[in-house]
Amino acid sequence: MCGGTIIGKRTILTAAHCLDGSRGEIQRIKIYLGAVDKSNSTETGQQIVIVEAGSYVIHEEWDLCEIINDIALIKLPTDLEFNQYIQPAKLPEPKSLHADTNAIVSGWGLVNGHASTQHLQYASVKTISNKQCESLKDSNKKFYSHWLCVAPSKSVTCFGDSGGPLVEKNPDGSSTVIGIVSFGVEGCPINTLRFFTRVSYFLTWIAQHSSEP
Repeated sequence: MCGGTIIGKRTILTAAHCLDGSRGEIQRIKIYLGAVDKSNSTETGQQIVIVEAGSYVIHEEWDLCEIINDIALIKLPTDLEFNQYIQPAKLPEPKSLHADTNAIVSGWGLVNGHASTQHLQYASVKTISNKQCESLKDSNKKFYSHWLCVAPSKSVTCFGDSGGPLVEKNPDGSSTVIGIVSFGVEGCPINTLRFFTRVSYFLTWIAQHSSEP
């Protein structure tokens, strides 16, 4: 139902609204790792980890009405073994704004607003500054600095992409997760603003609640 990002051997970064119970009580979480095609259980590199209820932490000030502090961590029961298919993303530098940055968003969310997919989708996007985002957003909605916005384009996130990564590619081939898919316009129309949780804003919170040794 949602995406996530590995940020340590025992920690998955995702969105609070994926785990807050608004979609019903969560008994356990099934996590696909190293997967591209979820329908192919014999896919090379694919692993599945089951996490029991309660093995996660949601930001204490998460607010569904305002959609603020939309961040959560899933804590894994054992260490992941990293390989060519499963690798952690790096965390961004503190206070980094990542305005006008070329980035990649990925997930298994609805395609064209209605078609489900079992194959991982990618899209190249460009972030915009807070000032530009605030000028483009719904004028009735308050703007929060821990939001990170992507410029309107034909590639949009949709239901099922929530919690997934917005990453900046590094020269060494690694990825830095700069945003978490949070919200957008209902129905996922193209050329509309998409909002992400700004990861650099929450580094202290992540460190305090991480399961890493």
